[in-house]
Amino acid sequence: MRLFKLFPGKPRLFLGIMVTILSSTLMVAFSYLMMLTVDAALEGERDFFFRVLMAAGVFVVITLVMTYGRTKLIGSYTERGMAVLRERFGAKIAEMSFDVMQKTHSGELLSRGTNDMQRIRNFTFTSLPRLIQIPLTAMLALVLLFIFNWQLTLIALAMAPILIIGSSFLARPIAKASKRVQEKLGRVNSVLTDFIKGAEVVKAYNLEETLGEKNRLYVDESVESGRHLAKRHAVLDAFGRAFGLVPFIATFLFGGYFVIQGTMTVGMLLAFINLLNYLTFPLSTFATLLGETKRDLVSASRVFDILDAEEERKDGKAHPFEMKDPLIAFENVSFNYKGDDKLVIRNLDFQVRPGETVAIAGPSGGGKSTITRLLLGYFDHYEGNIFLGGHEVRDWNLASLRQNIAIVSQETFLFPESIKENLAHGKPRATDEEIVTAAKQANAHDFIAASPAGYDSELGELGNTLSGGQKQRLSIARAILKDAPVLLLDEATSALDLESEALIQEALAEITADKTTVIIAHRLSTIKDADRILVVDEGTIKEEGDHESLLARKGLYARLYERQQDIEEGGVDDESEEERLATATANV
Repeated sequence: MRLFKLFPGKPRLFLGIMVTILSSTLMVAFSYLMMLTVDAALEGERDFFFRVLMAAGVFVVITLVMTYGRTKLIGSYTERGMAVLRERFGAKIAEMSFDVMQKTHSGELLSRGTNDMQRIRNFTFTSLPRLIQIPLTAMLALVLLFIFNWQLTLIALAMAPILIIGSSFLARPIAKASKRVQEKLGRVNSVLTDFIKGAEVVKAYNLEETLGEKNRLYVDESVESGRHLAKRHAVLDAFGRAFGLVPFIATFLFGGYFVIQGTMTVGMLLAFINLLNYLTFPLSTFATLLGETKRDLVSASRVFDILDAEEERKDGKAHPFEMKDPLIAFENVSFNYKGDDKLVIRNLDFQVRPGETVAIAGPSGGGKSTITRLLLGYFDHYEGNIFLGGHEVRDWNLASLRQNIAIVSQETFLFPESIKENLAHGKPRATDEEIVTAAKQANAHDFIAASPAGYDSELGELGNTLSGGQKQRLSIARAILKDAPVLLLDEATSALDLESEALIQEALAEITADKTTVIIAHRLSTIKDADRILVVDEGTIKEEGDHESLLARKGLYARLYERQQDIEEGGVDDESEEERLATATANV
């Protein structure tokens, strides 16, 4: 019912159903013409034989036209509906809450958006018309069979109850088995997605065999589930065909006797056998069809599970952004991820004034990146208050909130399109001159201009045709084009070499001059010029001050900074190599 409510073009579906009903009626009526034709031929009635033959030809033409019309109508209904469903599915992925996205593997989402979508298409285009046509044809055939010879009909159908009950019983586990198959296929897709997205890591760490073994395991599991499902279908099909032969054997035996006795004509017996096929074939295959339908509807439920998933809120106000002091404020904020009772942020309090550059540093896992996610409105289930521009984040409309924030993260995402299109995501209506200016400010213009097609050069998936520094500079250019009053830098240079870092730091220095900037820092040497540095560990602020004052305090920040200096310079501190390695491993 949800599919029918969602799919547009219901008049096409209803008209297709009406054509299906009429087509089924003509198919059954054709058996009556068969009887008249055979009997006329056997009795030598030449004129009547040709008239009936012409009528049969007309029936055939009409049936062909109706079959074409039914296929076109239901096909059109299906494709339009699938377009809407795929559009809703894609929109839902975009609107899904960050929490749900984190818990759902991209391969599983891909499986539901491809395999399960195809099964839904199979249901509306193939299974649905058959679910109408087969029972209707069987019912009409049964009526005509009783008209021809009710005694022979009862004899032929004596085994029908066993066939119906047995088929229904055997079809019952198919839905559960189908769900297992789809789930196993989703796991296979997940591993393949890992292979594709993590290709560089896979090769660098020689993980081909490890992931290959996992892939083989999941494939074997999916094959085993598929075999189990195939076995269920095979038993059901064999049972249906075995008991489907019994009515024909009874018809030949007793029907031949009735012809000898003169109570049936040869034409009537042939028509009876043809009608019996319309009846027994549905009885033997309908349970299989129901099994396939259950499998299709399991796929529909998997797709609707995504459509019903929690999504980001759409309420809140589009507040005008005001440069209030403080511009950003965390007031007694505590937060834990859903499903995990451990607090990532604990009673966090800090403020950022307009135009100020505040860096957040600390050990890995201390909650630094969570702060930026909360500020971007990815999660609402925090305690305390977070203010941006004088308004609580939960009071903001999320689209308006994020319009005031530009972010440059450690893992830059670039779309498989041209460089110009990627940069223009920062400002969709940006002119070519604005795009070039932003690229120059980000120290990206030179390598872009050196590309074969310049700004029209197509990037590969995730921008893998570029170096890390080049991708990061494009990300900065995109942030420059957005020209938001607040800039978030989430470990933007931690994975780069020193040369790339120097170019990016030069670009960042220019754009942070007139912005309110929050920097999540991994490499502490990059935040020496920050107005303030907050040292966060275990979700709370342990230290606060500028670079020099924090070093003079000789606390956590000083220890982290000295350790990084030692690593970068290749020196040896008071710790042994083994102790430093143990400390680094613990931090990881």
